[in-house]
Amino acid sequence: MPTQIFISYSRSDADFATRLAQGLEKAGYEVWFDQADIKTGSRWDDEIVKGLDASQVFLVLLSNSSAASQNVKDEIGYAIDHNKQILPILIEACEVPFRLRRVQYVDFTNHPFNEGLLMVLSTLTSFRLETKPQKTSASKEKHMDPATLAATVTALVAPYLAKLGEAAMEKAGEQLPEKIGSVWNLIVQRFKGNPVASGVASDLTQKADDPDNREAFTLQLKKALRDDPEFARALNETIEQAQGRISNVGSGAVATGGSIGVGNVEVGGDLSGNIVIGNNNQVSASSEKRRKKPSG
Repeated sequence: MPTQIFISYSRSDADFATRLAQGLEKAGYEVWFDQADIKTGSRWDDEIVKGLDASQVFLVLLSNSSAASQNVKDEIGYAIDHNKQILPILIEACEVPFRLRRVQYVDFTNHPFNEGLLMVLSTLTSFRLETKPQKTSASKEKHMDPATLAATVTALVAPYLAKLGEAAMEKAGEQLPEKIGSVWNLIVQRFKGNPVASGVASDLTQKADDPDNREAFTLQLKKALRDDPEFARALNETIEQAQGRISNVGSGAVATGGSIGVGNVEVGGDLSGNIVIGNNNQVSASSEKRRKKPSG
């Protein structure tokens, strides 16, 4: 989001403040300016504090009038106490307020307005301005639903577990490839304290080729994902890392490492090695991709 700048000034300098605010807005900054941002009937002090709190930069116009203004002094003190980036603008030779004497200022007194504005913009670019992170709406998040994610995870981890033979549930993660082990360990931690879920996970490690064990594990995992959104988010991110560059863009689930795709699966990205699709129909992806020309 754009950086917001609070302009502090004396009423006698209102014309200059208005012109400066317009120049800053044209440059892409948001400007908090009391003439525009304090609504009629609002408590002036409360609105000033809100404006200061919402702004990253405190810009103060220095003149004889502003140096004598108690309101301007109060705003300077608040900005300093709240660690705002401060930019004084000298628009008239005057006695600089004590608390600003060590702060570098931009001198407009010997420069045309447009030249001074360029100096202000240059100074602003040198500031380390933190932007507030924008919230990502839930509609933009591309997480799998619990059923698809559970099926994907089972299809991913089961072939690896099968290669281990019988293994203890909590020790299996140490024997799996790093990223697959991360997926498994995350599930084991979530299943702790749930005898039923831990039982089906243990059965899967003992006999991962058994369809009934896979189905039971998938069901318990789906329940856990549905009941714990934070776990679902963490597992979704971990599974994406484990899958690498294989994308699940169909309606089914896809996994790596010699596993079997489930449902309608489309695979994207650069592939190597062998891929098993559907009913154990093996396709070699090590050769270059070929496109079939339409017949006729």
